[in-house]
Amino acid sequence: MADKTDIGRRRFLHAGAVTGVGAILLTGCGRGNSDSARGNEPANNSEPEPDKSQPKRLDKRGTVVGGGALPGGQFFVGITDLDATNPEARHPQDIGFLGHGFTPRLDRPEVVMITEKHGEGCVEYDLKQGKVLRRVVAAPGREFYGHSAFSPDGKLWYCTEAETGNGSYDGVLSVRDANTLELRDKMFPTHGVAPHDCILIDEGATLVITNGGGPVDHADEPASVAYVDVKTGNARKLLTFKNPKINAGHIAMSSKGELVCVSAPRDGIESTSPDFRGAISFYHPDRDEFITADDPIREKMKSETLSVAFDEVTRVVAATNPAGNLVTFWDFDSGKLVKSLDQFKVPRGVSLTLDGKFFVLTHDASTMLTLIDAETLEPQSAPVVDQSFISGSHNYIFDL
Repeated sequence: MADKTDIGRRRFLHAGAVTGVGAILLTGCGRGNSDSARGNEPANNSEPEPDKSQPKRLDKRGTVVGGGALPGGQFFVGITDLDATNPEARHPQDIGFLGHGFTPRLDRPEVVMITEKHGEGCVEYDLKQGKVLRRVVAAPGREFYGHSAFSPDGKLWYCTEAETGNGSYDGVLSVRDANTLELRDKMFPTHGVAPHDCILIDEGATLVITNGGGPVDHADEPASVAYVDVKTGNARKLLTFKNPKINAGHIAMSSKGELVCVSAPRDGIESTSPDFRGAISFYHPDRDEFITADDPIREKMKSETLSVAFDEVTRVVAATNPAGNLVTFWDFDSGKLVKSLDQFKVPRGVSLTLDGKFFVLTHDASTMLTLIDAETLEPQSAPVVDQSFISGSHNYIFDL
């Protein structure tokens, strides 16, 4: 069996886009699908009032970004403007590690914090200039674990980290000054082991964090989704799985607080086991139910279910399984499978364009980028670019 450090490197792999912000504010963790209010509308408009229960959409597709690597240890950022007449991918400057989480600054959305998954790499990066602005060092004995979030006022920056120096992998929510990027005195537990993804909700009062959990035979280290009060560090809610053989990986949330979580097999499950497969679970806050989908397609969801995107308008959730060469689409409300696609090799990142019209899929060894119609779930006949340079776990959509 691999040691805990080795297995931890495959423990988590990430998620797509959060679509829209309504009564609940969703901030951070690299989510690029933020709201943008309509501008220059007359005060007495005869148009009907917009449905505030639905996310707002922008009249553009957006710019796709994500981390990438080339053989030989070159690491960079892939950037493709989907609204260009002839989209082309850029891949500026070696950043020194494979970027996992991309979290935009609230005051300068072209500047993102890029964090490594299970490592010491972290940079402040300007997407327009294509260069590193600053590097951030993890606290002694800790590693970045993939994702982060800014407080709504832009003054604090939260990171998921783990205590790797003592071998415990206990989750830590570090708090840094957003301007200086220096650690503040306070930090909080993530209420689990091996934390990863995070989304800030409740107008910045609560951070939703996934804890991957320890090896499958460690009953005292379960996988969970923790709702942490960022002022006190207390857990307001802790979601756990009925199936103890899956971890908590990436999440996507709606403006109503509905949550989707994708999973990988827990550490210690052999690749030859029938339990070595991913999963997708749905949390309904109105009835406080956390349900893992039970469908025959799970037999094909080999290894981890990696990236996830939630289209709040159609209620469809997209998820990828790279090892199974599989993209699945689910109805959130029923938790039922809607459609699956198996023609894409090694599908990894999936997100939703800013106009909500397409899912964006990065796939194949050559890192192709393909659009999938969000209504029909039919992919376009040809990729937007044959090489996006995004080979990491996610692609993100930003308004640049």
